[in-house]
Amino acid sequence: MKTKILVILAAVIVSIGFIAVNLEGETFSGLIVTSLQDETIPALSLDGFTEVGISVEPEIIYLTSDCYVLSMVTTQFQTYSINTGLEEKIEFRPTSHDLIKDILENFDIEVLMIKINSFDQDAYFARLIVKQEDRILNLDSKPSDAIAVAVRTKSPVYIKQSILENNGENIC
Repeated sequence: MKTKILVILAAVIVSIGFIAVNLEGETFSGLIVTSLQDETIPALSLDGFTEVGISVEPEIIYLTSDCYVLSMVTTQFQTYSINTGLEEKIEFRPTSHDLIKDILENFDIEVLMIKINSFDQDAYFARLIVKQEDRILNLDSKPSDAIAVAVRTKSPVYIKQSILENNGENIC
């Protein structure tokens, strides 16, 4: 039954831009399932990462930590969705990120964190790390989608410190 729920969740997540990859340790395309009984869980390590604050304006996401701010360009829909999540509002109809939050809650899946972990060819890459019972799912995601889910679930967002320093602006 748990596997069916995970497969259904993966299918829904893929439909809004996440890439599902791995089930039970086998890689498909972005989803890695790990048992909490493992001695170490690399996905949960925060070595080299720093937590960021989130703010937006149309088509720009700002990630702020200490003396750095990183600006990420995205679509107006993504910044609108992040902003409504920050304001804890649902407009006339829920967004796909509101839908994902509801699915996660109804299947007792907790968002542990978001990790923006790489930058390549002018694109940022993130991991959405969720937990259901004793299983950890490590999902490949666009940072904007992961952030939109994180602000709705009040989950922390982390970025690799080197990405923040190399691509961000020093504001101190």
